[in-house]
Amino acid sequence: MTRNRPQCCNLPLYESTISENGQTKYMANTWYEHLETHGNTSLNPFFYGTYLGKTKPGEPVTRTKAQAFQADAVGVAHQLTPAHFKKVHTFRVEWQPGPGGRIDWYTKDHRINSTLSMEGDGLGKDWVHVYGIKDESLRDLMGSQIPIEPSYLIFNTAVSSTWGFPFDTPETCTKCYDCNDPKCSCNFAPGFCKMLRETDVAMYIDSVRVYQSRDPSAHVGAHHSVGCDPIQYPTKEWIKGHSYQYMRNSPFSYADKGHPLKKVQTGGGKCETNNDCGANISRVNLTKINELGELNQSHYEKSDSSVEEGRGICVPLSQFSSPLFKASSGVKKVCKCNPGFTGPHCLAEKHFDDNPSAYEEKLKNSIFNSVPKLYISPVLLAGLTGLLMTAIVFICMVASKKQRLKKAAQF
Repeated sequence: MTRNRPQCCNLPLYESTISENGQTKYMANTWYEHLETHGNTSLNPFFYGTYLGKTKPGEPVTRTKAQAFQADAVGVAHQLTPAHFKKVHTFRVEWQPGPGGRIDWYTKDHRINSTLSMEGDGLGKDWVHVYGIKDESLRDLMGSQIPIEPSYLIFNTAVSSTWGFPFDTPETCTKCYDCNDPKCSCNFAPGFCKMLRETDVAMYIDSVRVYQSRDPSAHVGAHHSVGCDPIQYPTKEWIKGHSYQYMRNSPFSYADKGHPLKKVQTGGGKCETNNDCGANISRVNLTKINELGELNQSHYEKSDSSVEEGRGICVPLSQFSSPLFKASSGVKKVCKCNPGFTGPHCLAEKHFDDNPSAYEEKLKNSIFNSVPKLYISPVLLAGLTGLLMTAIVFICMVASKKQRLKKAAQF
């Protein structure tokens, strides 16, 4: 759909605007229908319609001229509240792939101030359906579908020069965004650079939990591609052969080296009490309970903070040791996980992928694995041993005879 589409960074117009003289001033755009937004949520036009061309040397991603494309990111912006910057929060995405599927984003509701709540109870307990995309919305307009192939999630803190920055700047203001350069100060809101220098500005992610359904009747859309390396989509081999596409290049990052898939850290996160490490959460296997249909709220929360029953404990830094991971720097106490749990704060269950792997199946079919194995029976082994000993004795006798003849010839 190349005609009559919204331009980059502009919200779509569903109706044409007519000027005073009766002429069409702004033509209505063709746009996706039936997009669902709730709460303080609005369409984000900044990622729609952008042309992503061939990358330049030094950019964090690599894209050839043949890989250039017109971005078609249909996203939204959801307003956060002060509560989101003071404690850990949970977000949720439900991804039902293929024809008839949909993607839905959820967050917990919090009050903007002491009286105003965006939606829900305002106490951070009710889930808010922030955004939803149906498969038919994509199919009817573009002929595309909710992605069914394995995908990866990106979590990043994006500091944009178009959000939260002065809209109008003096003509004499140099267009630059370096807090260490006094000439750039006019491009920042008052106190912005001071906040970056004097406060701990970071986004911390404790864990990411991925759940997939083995029962196609339990959800809309196509079957879930269960596992990390499904047979239909050989993900592991693809990432192994294209690892550079999953890592940033210098000067954007000097830490992305080796393999892009890192090990999940077990313990070592900063803590103050045992509850920071999941000591108040039952050690029951929640995945098994969900699959058996026996889920009960009592499985999640305990009335006490029993360390033996919890997922981890908060210990002095001197008591934490790990051959693979380092504890958080500059802290006195860190989390130490009980068996069966992982994550910096021990809040995630430690699982392994027991589904068939395309990479492992390919190794089984290797030509070297197809060579027949040699089997030697005990009788044959005894015969070969006897032949070998006879050969050795014969060689020794010949060598001895030659040596005697040589000595006789010398006399």
